[in-house]
Amino acid sequence: MYAVLSVTDKSGIVEFGAGLRDLGAAIVATSGTARLLRDAGTEATVIGDLSGVPEMMGGRVRAFHPSVFGGLLYRRGNASDEDEARRHGIPRIDVLACNFRDLVGNDGVAGALDSIDIGGPAMLRAAAKNFVSVLPVVDPADYGEVLLALEAAGSEVAAVDPAFRRSLAAKAFGRTSAYDRSIQRILERAGEPGE
Repeated sequence: MYAVLSVTDKSGIVEFGAGLRDLGAAIVATSGTARLLRDAGTEATVIGDLSGVPEMMGGRVRAFHPSVFGGLLYRRGNASDEDEARRHGIPRIDVLACNFRDLVGNDGVAGALDSIDIGGPAMLRAAAKNFVSVLPVVDPADYGEVLLALEAAGSEVAAVDPAFRRSLAAKAFGRTSAYDRSIQRILERAGEPGE
C-alpha cells in the first residue's frame, strides 16, 4: 500500500504520515512534505523516486506520470487493469492526502497564473474518481477518522465504509471546484485597477 501526501496546509500531516506508516503504508510525498516527515522521523520518499522522473521546471512538473496517475486510477479487481499495473510496475496507491489554497490574485494575474496548482487538483480528482479503491483526503480534519477507518478495515480501502469513502470523494470534488472558481474570479477581474 502506498500513500501519497502533497499538502500546502501541513497541519496534522506529520501525525497522519506516521499513522499511515504504522498501518503499513509506504509514504511518498512532494519534496517539502517529504522533508518535513523525515525530519519528524517518518520515512518518506519523494514522488520522483516513485515515478523515476525528478521534479522539473521549478516544481511545475512533478506528479504527472503513469506511476502516480495509474496507481490512483487503476480499478482493483479489474483483470485488464491489474495486468497492466503489473506489466508496467504501477504501484497501488490507496491514500492520497492533497490540499491547496485558493488563489487571491494579490500579485496580479501573472503572479496568480504562476501559482496555479495543476498536479494537486488533478491527483485529487483521480483519487476521488476511484474512491471505491482510493481514499481522497483533502481536509486535515479528516486525518484521524481516515486512520481509524483504515485500522478497522485492516488497511484495506475496499473494506472501509462505502458511505465514508463517498463522502471523502464528494469533499474532494467540492474542493477542486472551489479552487477552479478562485482562478476564474482572478481571470475575470483582469484589467481592473491594480491588475
